[in-house]
Parts: sequence; C-alpha cells; structure tokens
Amino acid sequence: MTGASTSLTRLKLGKYLVLRKWASALNIQDVSSEFDRRNSALIHFLNNVDIVKSKDDLILAAKQHCVNLFTNYEGLKPINKVTFPKPRLQGAIGKKVVIKSKVGDKEIAQGLLLQLVGNQAEVQVPANDNEAIQVRKKFYSKQVYIR
Repeated sequence: MTGASTSLTRLKLGKYLVLRKWASALNIQDVSSEFDRRNSALIHFLNNVDIVKSKDDLILAAKQHCVNLFTNYEGLKPINKVTFPKPRLQGAIGKKVVIKSKVGDKEIAQGLLLQLVGNQAEVQVPANDNEAIQVRKKFYSKQVYIR
C-alpha cells in the first residue's frame, strides 16, 4: 500500500476525474486526470489503484468488482469476461524509480512514480538538484525502472 487513496468520479455527463490523494506525511503531490470518455477513465483508475501483495486471482477479482460497480452505476450492460494486463509498474506507484535513456545505458533522473498515463509514467523529480523543489515529468514507461 502506498498511503494514498484513488477515486473515480463523474463530474457531469461525459466528464470523469481520477484523483489520487497521498498521505500528507509522504510529501508527494496529489495527481488528477480528467477524461471525456468513461472507458478511458475506468482504465486509468484500474491502472493506478494500489496493488497489495496478494495472489493474482484476488487482484483480478478486486478489479472485476470495480468494473461491476462502475457498469452498474453508469447503467451499462455487465462486462463479464474482462482481461486485465499484468501491471508492470503499478506496484511501484509512490516508490522511487530510475529513469534511463531510451537505449537504457544512461541514468537520466530519479524520482517518485506518481501515476501511469497510457504508455507514460508521471514522475515527481527534484528540480535542478534542488531537493526542496519538485516538478512532475512524464517519461515513456520503457524508460522507467523500479529502484
């Protein structure tokens, strides 16, 4: 567990928000993403919720439960045979990661993984070697490695 809560909210018809609030003691910026499509919002939510160290079948059952709640609330037909990809970086959200060059031989930066956005990872990195000032940057997920 990362000490964060992730929520999916419908702001109005056709507008969704996925919000991740971190525990204040962690000193990590809260992140949010807005979506115009409910499928995109649901996928983003499922890719960014906390993953506990548990058996894969329990994690899949929890994700299926989230899908069922969402389809019921949105008035959609039930989706029974959902295939969830194996999350590569999802367990590293809130943890230190290393960003390497596209070739993978040179370290570009280090930081805290905030969220996964499509094929990119949003990372909180120190600004110009000043640890007090933090900035958010996005890197392609193939450049991000768990430390």
